[in-house]
Amino acid sequence: MKTIYGPVTSWRIGECYNVDPICRSPKLCSLDCVYCKFGSSAFVSIKRSDMIDTAEFSDDVDHLTPQQKRIPLRFSGSGEPTISKNLGGLVSKARAAGVDRIVVVTNSSLLSEADVREDIRDVDIVIAKLDAADEREFQSINRPHPDITYSKVLSGLHAMRFNYKGSLRLQIMLMERNRHSLEALGGLCQGLSPDLVYLSTPTRSSICEPLSRKVMLTAARRLERIGCKVLVEGKR
Repeated sequence: MKTIYGPVTSWRIGECYNVDPICRSPKLCSLDCVYCKFGSSAFVSIKRSDMIDTAEFSDDVDHLTPQQKRIPLRFSGSGEPTISKNLGGLVSKARAAGVDRIVVVTNSSLLSEADVREDIRDVDIVIAKLDAADEREFQSINRPHPDITYSKVLSGLHAMRFNYKGSLRLQIMLMERNRHSLEALGGLCQGLSPDLVYLSTPTRSSICEPLSRKVMLTAARRLERIGCKVLVEGKR
């Protein structure tokens, strides 16, 4: 198969097949996060266009066995999946082929756009990034395209929460730059009522040093005290 690979193991959802709807190098993303495992990018874009071929993907997903279709199919990879203009078509093809669970991992930057939310409204799980508690922190950590503001990210997340019937989960990348904003991030999580919060720290190639296990577990307990269900990377 050219567009689907795996199965792979995700610490967030377990065994899954993966689709990279961007599938290009260097990465194509709307953010240039300081901790990105793909490194820094000189090209940050919000222009949506077709990336992988819909017909080729349809053929690949049709060739999955019934047993393979019971394993979650995750859209993530070398950039922001929602930049792929045909993402909704890919999701529809996967659903029509009988895939049981479809997951989209997003950096939340384009969720303020109604067409993006429409593309992913029928997936089972959306994992959305929220690393910052204010505009300054957002600019420092996520380094967005000039047209993306922190307020747009928050409004997109709230719009997604209001209309989405699946499992909305937030992912927070915790590091020295934002660890002291944990209470504020917790308040934002309360307002969004995610089904689960994933808490991680940079562990792959990054200019950011990871926080200690003790700090991460303490942070998780603080979020749990305000009512969040939390899963820490590496903790099962």
